[in-house]
Amino acid sequence: MSPLLAAPLLLTLLTDPSAPVWPASEKWDMPGARRLELTAESAKVQHPVDVSPRHSTHLVFDTPLQPGGVEVDERWVKKAVNEAEGMVMLRLAGVPPPDEPLTVTVRFAEAQGLERVTFRLRVHPIRGEHEVQVIRQPGVCASSHQEARQQRERAERCEAARERERTGPEAPRPEGFSDFVDAGLVGDGAGIVGRKLALGRDFSQRPGETLVVWEAYSYRVERRGLVAAELHVDSTDTRPWVAEGAGVAELVNEQGVRLKVVRVWQPEPLVAGTRRLLVVEAEATVAQARGSFRLELGEAGGARTLTVRGVTFP
Repeated sequence: MSPLLAAPLLLTLLTDPSAPVWPASEKWDMPGARRLELTAESAKVQHPVDVSPRHSTHLVFDTPLQPGGVEVDERWVKKAVNEAEGMVMLRLAGVPPPDEPLTVTVRFAEAQGLERVTFRLRVHPIRGEHEVQVIRQPGVCASSHQEARQQRERAERCEAARERERTGPEAPRPEGFSDFVDAGLVGDGAGIVGRKLALGRDFSQRPGETLVVWEAYSYRVERRGLVAAELHVDSTDTRPWVAEGAGVAELVNEQGVRLKVVRVWQPEPLVAGTRRLLVVEAEATVAQARGSFRLELGEAGGARTLTVRGVTFP
């Protein structure tokens, strides 16, 4: 595909104010441990914890647990508990209906003001938390920890707001080549380049997925440090499929390096028998975009995924 044919789609994504956009998630990246400090007030609410069918999630407490004091609906979640050590391992056994809340209640061996805590499990198709460290007795440093945490959360919210503003619509839909120049996408011999990816030769899919990619194209916007993958997808499932957003989209190369996905564009839900468009946009320098990537997208409110291996960029 020539650069001029590739340019309108990418420029539309960068500038079209009517294009539906799912911004990057403000969630933590899941491989590390999260610290949760309980107070008399916070112990009364349900604390969200992301879980995934792909791996177990561990709740680690700083105090022993009451024998038999861990309650969860074992139709959907299997548990392994070490009360003396204050450890709970959770593993999804199925995905509950969206209208059926999934909670875990943990009771402590010694009350000391806080008898129990409840967690609300959120099923995440790709990522789940590996470990949540629950501190029941914050001690004399609780106020300073809380202040530091609030400052960190404010900074993260500000950063997320700047990111949404930076990746949001910038100008009306382009009408001619001069608009590309005016937008700073072409000039001085650099512009937008595209490549068609052939099924079987260039890319492949995970067997058994209900979403089928029929056509794929990749792009690189040299002057913006962006790459994008354009997928033409059909579904074999009667249930509509909608991407969760940039927060659950991954572009990972063979060395395990993950590009920063900044936008997922899906004009309308995927339904059986109708081919739809999906575009994933990420930040990448020329060097970072080299090699072969695995693209993975998660479903909003469900566990179905779309996985494409062998995505390469011009």
